Amino acid sequence: MKKRVLVYLYPQFREVEIVVALSALSRHYEILSFSLPHGGITSECGLLVHPTIKLKNINPLEYDLLLLPGGRQAASQSDPRLIRLIKGFDRDGVRIAAIGSGVLIAGKAGILENKSYSAPHLEEENRKVKEWLTGRAVNRQVVEDKNIITAKNNAYIDFGLLIGDRLGCFSSIDDYNLYKGTL
Repeated sequence: MKKRVLVYLYPQFREVEIVVALSALSRHYEILSFSLPHGGITSECGLLVHPTIKLKNINPLEYDLLLLPGGRQAASQSDPRLIRLIKGFDRDGVRIAAIGSGVLIAGKAGILENKSYSAPHLEEENRKVKEWLTGRAVNRQVVEDKNIITAKNNAYIDFGLLIGDRLGCFSSIDDYNLYKGTL
């Protein structure tokens, strides 16, 4: 079976947070995206992106990673179909990576319970969503706990590098250093 990564897109998602991860992954993985509802999605900087797969066609066992970017509307992403899908990825042991406010989406799905995670430090937002973030908040840029990788929104390079490393995307130290900026 071909190696695949799935990305959830929603209005105002923050593409900069996932660009390093997608660049590293695209060398070895097929990248597919979906949204709710299906159709064109405009990112935070105004890119119009068209998802490539419909929710009904997604089987978590056909993927190596589910990627949840942050964005202005992350806290409003509560469609029960999305929550069930994220829980299914977690139940099947598939890696889930969330960055910035995308961690709130993972929290809404309940997959952070009894796990360590990193999230953006948003006092106002954290008061509203405290019930979703039921795991152990860790004040680190990137945190990996079992199949879950989380990161603060400004840690997008380290987030992408960790994902690329875990999914075997770097064949040499030069590949890694290219993204780290030390080549």
